Amino acid sequence: MKIIVETTVFLNGGDAAIQVATKKILRTAFGDDIEIVFADMNAQVAERYYPEDTFICFPSAQIRKSISVRLVNRLSKGRLEYNLIYAILIFMLFVELYLRWLKYLGYGGPVARALREYIAADLIVSTGGTYLSKKHPGSVALRLPEYERDIYLGKPPIFFTQSMGPFGDDRIFRRLAGVLRKSPLILVRDRKSMAFAKELIGHTSNIETVADSVFVLADQDKIERRRAASRVSRPGRRPRIAVSVRPWADFGERGSEVGRAKYHQSVAQAAAWLVDEVGAEVTFVSTCQGIPEYRFNDSDTARDVLKYLPDNVRNSVVIDSQFRDTETLLRKIDEFDGAICTRMHMCILCLCHGVPVLPICYERKTADLFQSLDLQEYITFIDRIEPDSFRDLVERWWQNQESIADKSWRGTLELRDSALSTVGILKNRFAPVELQPEAVA
Repeated sequence: MKIIVETTVFLNGGDAAIQVATKKILRTAFGDDIEIVFADMNAQVAERYYPEDTFICFPSAQIRKSISVRLVNRLSKGRLEYNLIYAILIFMLFVELYLRWLKYLGYGGPVARALREYIAADLIVSTGGTYLSKKHPGSVALRLPEYERDIYLGKPPIFFTQSMGPFGDDRIFRRLAGVLRKSPLILVRDRKSMAFAKELIGHTSNIETVADSVFVLADQDKIERRRAASRVSRPGRRPRIAVSVRPWADFGERGSEVGRAKYHQSVAQAAAWLVDEVGAEVTFVSTCQGIPEYRFNDSDTARDVLKYLPDNVRNSVVIDSQFRDTETLLRKIDEFDGAICTRMHMCILCLCHGVPVLPICYERKTADLFQSLDLQEYITFIDRIEPDSFRDLVERWWQNQESIADKSWRGTLELRDSALSTVGILKNRFAPVELQPEAVA
């Protein structure tokens, strides 16, 4: 069985964690001998960092780079670009399917090679994430030619766990509605996404609510060992705190300059309090770092935060800018006693190994996650953050570690079970006859 997981962005460490979890779910559902191919925005770079995986280009993105498409886009002021890309994709598929003797231009190129993989695929999965909403119209438009090509092939994509909506009422979202109506399965993280999807497509018959796929990486043994160890005093050992920050520009009414300063000052005051009052060692470490080809580097934001630190605490604060794949990052997370996290998948990876998290929420998906853990009193929104009040919240968070840890551990294991329920959903709907539950029974 060949499965393509499309529109991935492996250079984002959170997305890479989603793909590790996606592979685990797909192999549990369909067997270890399935072939999984990733259609990635930066396939050539991704395969250098993740050599164990198989990559093909994101066909429409590759076409978009061509001189002729860029010229048409400029002359038409962007009105023809997506239709042109879709037309090129369909033409190439038609030739490959019905006129293989015709050696069209680019026959051996990355787009043609990718389309052959699509023709051979048994199932197409659109990666989980937060990219289908009116907040990200460019992201939606970028993916539409991919989805419409899948439908042309008779293989409409299934959508792994999404935070979806709200949606707009323009042509882009009307096209997306057509795609979602034909999708055999849409997985959403929460009820709000379910409601937005229903509003767009008119029904929920092909929609299921499950936890974020990365929760399948939760390690119950590690969580239980950490839970037992937390009840034992460790004299002479300094607490170790991880801090994950990220670049951000949308601070609402505050504006980017004031909002960014408040954000950085708040994190700096929190780190200073942990060093001064708790005696902690603080390490800035995140999912998106160490890859110069990626547009974000969280270590750069960490260095900006460091400018606000008092001189007396700087020797106890370290910026770890090393790239790590998901497995290596999880081993690094094991070193910490707590984490302050901005990126949602850094939050989830910490929770998966039993590390209590204080979140800074930049989108509703993170707030929804911590509300589901009954930890809403510890939520801070990035566009409202204030240095003094955030430092006070960090103090309260640290003083209540035991109750926070209990809620986190219990909730994380429930979310793991929810994410694992995807396996049964996939088996029931898409497994070959010999793998159907009835046949196994």
